[in-house]
Amino acid sequence: MRNLIESYTPDTIFWDANPQFTAIEPFKSVWKKDKSRGKKTSSDKMWAIAFCHHPKSDAYYISDKEDRIPRSVLGFKKQDDVDRFWDEVSELTSVFKDAALTQAEKSLFAWNDRLKKRDAFLSEQDYSFGYVIDGVEYKDNTKSLDDMGGKTAKFYEEYFKIKRELEEESAMAKNVKIKSSTASGEI
Repeated sequence: MRNLIESYTPDTIFWDANPQFTAIEPFKSVWKKDKSRGKKTSSDKMWAIAFCHHPKSDAYYISDKEDRIPRSVLGFKKQDDVDRFWDEVSELTSVFKDAALTQAEKSLFAWNDRLKKRDAFLSEQDYSFGYVIDGVEYKDNTKSLDDMGGKTAKFYEEYFKIKRELEEESAMAKNVKIKSSTASGEI
């Protein structure tokens, strides 16, 4: 499958580079309703979605991409504008991920999201060795946190396995040469 991100330049219209999306709802409606010159407004929105949610995007692994990308691509200055943008394009984003990503890429995306949440949760936890304050018993959580940390490492192994498989799949797809009918012996 072609990497739809590779064709980006600041002047490239998303719809011209990826015309298949103009045939799929809700993209078709967004494309039709855009009255800006060259459909640039909706194009920039689609590029922002693609950069943030396609694993082949160089920006995909930026931790605060959902803040940075709309500011860069769409020129937003205020956090309210960024938040409003993601609220307005939530359906587009969901359908984009369904239409543009392979099942393996969707799995990678889900793993990435889970791991970020797990890391955030673990980083907020403090070790408690068990104590009693004002008659309230606080249990020892050291074993639980250590177990979670160990399991997180295993989750990362699985995540990187999926990522490696995707990279190998992509590399193989780029190196595959399609033989002509004559060369393959069909003619």
